[in-house]
Amino acid sequence: VNPSKTVIVPFTRRKKLHLTQPSLDGVQIQFSEEVKHLGVTLDKRLNWNSHLNKVLTKGTNALWVCNKALGKTWGLRPNMTNWIYAAIVRPKVTYASLVWWPKTIEVTAQKKLSKLQRLACISITGAMKSTPSVALDALLNMLPLHQFVQLQAAKSALQFLRHNKLLEGDLVGHLKIVKDFNLNSDIKTVEDWMITKTNYDVPFNVVKPSRNIWDSGGPSLRPGSIVFYTDGSKMGENTGAGVFGPGISKAIPMGCSPTVFQAEIQAILECANTCLRRNYRFAKICIFSDSQAALNALRAFTCQSKLVWECILSLKQLASRNKVTLYWVPGHCGIQGNENADNLARQGAASSFVGPEPFCGVPECTLRTKLKIWEMSMVETNWNATDTSRQAKRFIRPSAAKARTILNLNKRDLRVITGLMTGHCPSRYHLHKIGKIQSSECRFCQGENETAEHLLCSCGKVSNQRLSIFEKKKVIRALGSLAK
Repeated sequence: VNPSKTVIVPFTRRKKLHLTQPSLDGVQIQFSEEVKHLGVTLDKRLNWNSHLNKVLTKGTNALWVCNKALGKTWGLRPNMTNWIYAAIVRPKVTYASLVWWPKTIEVTAQKKLSKLQRLACISITGAMKSTPSVALDALLNMLPLHQFVQLQAAKSALQFLRHNKLLEGDLVGHLKIVKDFNLNSDIKTVEDWMITKTNYDVPFNVVKPSRNIWDSGGPSLRPGSIVFYTDGSKMGENTGAGVFGPGISKAIPMGCSPTVFQAEIQAILECANTCLRRNYRFAKICIFSDSQAALNALRAFTCQSKLVWECILSLKQLASRNKVTLYWVPGHCGIQGNENADNLARQGAASSFVGPEPFCGVPECTLRTKLKIWEMSMVETNWNATDTSRQAKRFIRPSAAKARTILNLNKRDLRVITGLMTGHCPSRYHLHKIGKIQSSECRFCQGENETAEHLLCSCGKVSNQRLSIFEKKKVIRALGSLAK
């Protein structure tokens, strides 16, 4: 230990401390107010003020560097600017969020984080500085940054709990995020995830004939081949699998927790186990599935799914005494065997599962989907709870698809749309409100205030121009789709 590079931080809330400085090799070790460890600044009171200020400074500096290549109507396209914020700036802030997320509950921290996201939104849209932050968040379908930090902390908690089996009483402090997101009941269930296993010995074949081959009648099979078709289906909340072949026509109800991918794997597993029970020897077994994802997982060299690994082991056992080939078949193309398997899978999904849930291990994507649903609902909840931005609330409905649409526009068009949707544009009404001109009267009809809504919807003097623009301009077409 180098004493000149060593400091001591007494973690305490006491204002007065009577501590004696220790020495190492004759060198006194200094006390410090904070220390940086693995990129996280730990202050002696653990209030995270210093860490928050530092990550915000990093994020702001990164944004200002990017802003040198941006202008209000020129520069990088909005989708590229949005990518810079989402992939470079925001991860700087959310780093180690599992440790310091409780800081985001404080209003002061929320305001600081909001300033950074507002700067990013202004850079993306080219909006006027008076545009409300909450309207920009809704337009771009973004969570407030403090809620995004909490979301990332919840995702990190799932990774942590995967490798550390904790009790209910351990979910306190920074791990309380698990309870806040109502994930504690989900993590107690059986997981499908397992430590990565390698699989370099694949004794069965996986063949993916092209669609041209299927249009010509399908792949040629050896005489005497035993052909099975498998499929998975999800109807509403329930999932089912189906197996169709010689002497078997089976529908398998799987309950509500499995995914379609798991249903596809379960169908192949059931088919392999059926062949094992029949004790086939030196047979040519062909299993057809319309799921390329399932076939890719079965022939991959690594595996992290318990269900996939079980299916691989069954196929290996079957292939030790038989010639086993898995084929891809295009779904819903009128191929009779695949249609029969699909109908059986639908029957399984429509039937009630009898037995303890879950049918198989819960995949990680189920929990991530739950967090994604929370994210989408919070964006809409935040917007509906806003009691300001009168015009923006009439025009804007948060939507990921609509956000992608407007981000694909050029900078000039997006600036126009943002101004029209929020009302913060160079209209006479807005310029009068911010003290730039004397009158807010419409310059065309002289009858009402010249707001963005008035020009878009009701000004009679510009009705002809409005109709012609509505027919030709992609900016206005995008505007109309956003308002639906």
